Amino acid sequence: MKTKNFDDCCGIVPYSFAEYLLIKTCPVQRNHVKRARDKKTKEKLGILLPQHTFIATAELTQDSYDPTNGETYKAGTVFLVDSHTRREFWKLGLSDAVPEKLTSQHYKVASIADLRDLYYTFDNTTNTEKSADLAYGAGRYLGIEFSNHKLYQVTGLTWAAHFYSKQQFPKTSGYDGDKLIDVIKEFSKELLFLDSFIWDKKIDIPHPLRSAALMFLKKYNCDEYSRKIVQRVFQDEFAAKDENRRLDAVTHILEWLKDKNAEFAANFKTIPVLTEKFLYWLNQAYLEDTTGKERLEKKGVSADVLDKYVRISKLELVNA
Repeated sequence: MKTKNFDDCCGIVPYSFAEYLLIKTCPVQRNHVKRARDKKTKEKLGILLPQHTFIATAELTQDSYDPTNGETYKAGTVFLVDSHTRREFWKLGLSDAVPEKLTSQHYKVASIADLRDLYYTFDNTTNTEKSADLAYGAGRYLGIEFSNHKLYQVTGLTWAAHFYSKQQFPKTSGYDGDKLIDVIKEFSKELLFLDSFIWDKKIDIPHPLRSAALMFLKKYNCDEYSRKIVQRVFQDEFAAKDENRRLDAVTHILEWLKDKNAEFAANFKTIPVLTEKFLYWLNQAYLEDTTGKERLEKKGVSADVLDKYVRISKLELVNA
């Protein structure tokens, strides 16, 4: 069997603890600040062990422009690839001691894209990271950090991306960190709006509604009317009946969400159906607010009626 030598692209580099603290965080790193405070992390790292002192770093061999976030990183920039959580844990003083020195498996990479690929060999969805962690890292890479951590629950987001463009986003779930960067970038304006106000805690916002809201906001370019409608739903702002005792579309959605007999289980069969229904009512609300369309009496809509209003595969909301 032939052998292969990697001395030109990796090696061993020692760091003092002070030097280690200054190493640049990887652009797609997960939420290590939160993870460092987890009970399991304290159990694992509470007592300093020799194996805790082995880390991984990467150095750019040339200037690298990243078109995703618009930053240029200089040649020679060193990034921490593995042990962000350990570093944060030690900085918080939660261990019985900190290492005097550390030993790094040091890699050389030609670009930020290569750095991301290297990072995901250490942390990916098949081992230590969950989808929420990957979403956090993807947001960090884009310079986005949500105050509402429910926005890192990606089910509604990845389904919205799939509905929006099956060619660009062929899967409904299971995206790696790189692809989640693309998803969050595509819906960044809509996600940032959803993060701009506090969601009402008395109602649960199911994933199909989150998916519908993202698509609805994108359809109307986050204009004043679409923002107002979505915020009313997420903040439980109902309206009184009109002179004919009819509810407006937003209040229909809220009554549906509060119906104890309603089912919002999110799975491969239910999400498309529920997303269509939520889109139907969001679009009805938009027509009521922008064209004076009359309110509807019934609380639901059948699939055959939905087909006249919504084509979620192409994101076409059609006025009835």
